[in-house]
Amino acid sequence: MFNPDFYPTPSEVAATMLDPLDLRGRTVVEPSAGSGNLVKEAMDRGATDVLAAEVEPRLRAILAAIPGCQLIGGDWLQVQAEQISHADVIAMNPPFSADEHHILHAWKIAPPGCEIVSLCNWSTINESRHNFRACRELRVLINDYGSRLNLGPVFENAERTTRCEIGMVRLIKPGRRSSGGDEFEGFFLGPDEIEAQGEGIIPYRRSRDLVNRYVEACKIYDQQLEAGVRLQAQIGGIYKGELGIQITLDGCAPSRSRFRKELQKDFWKSVIAEMLPREKATSQLQGDINKFVEQQEQVPFTERNLFRMLCIIAGTTDQRIDRAIEAVFDNLTKHIKDNRWQVEGWATNEQYLFGQKFIIPDAATPHIMGAGVCFSRHSDAGRSVDDLIKALCYITGRKYEEMEKPECGFDRLAPGGLYDWGFFEFKLFKKGTGHFKFKDLEDWARLNARIAKIKGLVLPEQIKSQKKRKN
Repeated sequence: MFNPDFYPTPSEVAATMLDPLDLRGRTVVEPSAGSGNLVKEAMDRGATDVLAAEVEPRLRAILAAIPGCQLIGGDWLQVQAEQISHADVIAMNPPFSADEHHILHAWKIAPPGCEIVSLCNWSTINESRHNFRACRELRVLINDYGSRLNLGPVFENAERTTRCEIGMVRLIKPGRRSSGGDEFEGFFLGPDEIEAQGEGIIPYRRSRDLVNRYVEACKIYDQQLEAGVRLQAQIGGIYKGELGIQITLDGCAPSRSRFRKELQKDFWKSVIAEMLPREKATSQLQGDINKFVEQQEQVPFTERNLFRMLCIIAGTTDQRIDRAIEAVFDNLTKHIKDNRWQVEGWATNEQYLFGQKFIIPDAATPHIMGAGVCFSRHSDAGRSVDDLIKALCYITGRKYEEMEKPECGFDRLAPGGLYDWGFFEFKLFKKGTGHFKFKDLEDWARLNARIAKIKGLVLPEQIKSQKKRKN
């Protein structure tokens, strides 16, 4: 047994999960891939790529040997949205001890239009039991966006057995599945060969250094492969042992195309970090670029294309900020009614705006080294608040770099203490909840005015008057 939560998916259960799905030519994510039963089933059904996460090192080694399986991380709860922004389906058999958290994380980071099918302990989604907040949130999601089915004790005669009843959850993330290249149409301006850089059209600066380093890395990769071929030619038929030269990525040998894609994504992250104002670099932007790179056969990383991409990003900032605002707004208010600011007289709760105070579950974790709690800016909660601050900077004209942060940083905060971060003051509690409040009601009004415009809502008079005083 690799770990207490290792329950390999039986083939008949995998078939039940995947039979309704057309996986031909699609990208599938397996968040707790184990020994690869679901991975292999998805590949057999025509999936082009399977992105896998697995926390157990010995199981990761097994997954690395499966053709077409790409390891994207260890702990699924640490995988970020931009890593799977091109995924079509998430098929999962999560640890039954924390299945609700794994399914909720899948929902949070799945791209629009993505289909999610997951096994879980039936008691997790059975309304008569499990009154934990995460279980309640999951049941609301299922009622709004999917279905659930009791499969019964289907692991009773499995490779690793359990008699507990197993549930199956199906969810579809709302939104249109993009073809992947529409926002960056016209991106290609230069030749496809990575070596054909020439002098470019941009004077020497950091962009040229980045492009040259990318080109040189690709050349070194090719030279390494060539060295292995030459070595084999010299010792073949004489040396009886197995000897080879290879480059590994996360412990396994990547194909040339995979190496170039992963390299490009990291180079694009560096470009965004260095050449864009930070308030424009939302998490959605990195997801867009990840998806674009993944769905292209060849993406030349040239100075001309780098310049063109930056021009496109600058030209679509307004739309991207709106998307970031809408994503954060929906994430924080859709299932947490306390975050909604509703106007008396509205017939439904669909026309609500952002509350002056809002709550973020799972915002804090106890500090490992002693008393206090920490707030991770790399968690789902952290990225949501960070994107919201970037959007507010763009709306108000303030600079992201000038946003004040807790003097003690984010990693050692007193539970219940009041701290400032940008446009908000906030408290964190030991149970993980974060309470946030807009410091300036005019900022709150301007954000809600933007939300009303995005959503096509009528702006209430109270916010209209607040906005007029600001102007």
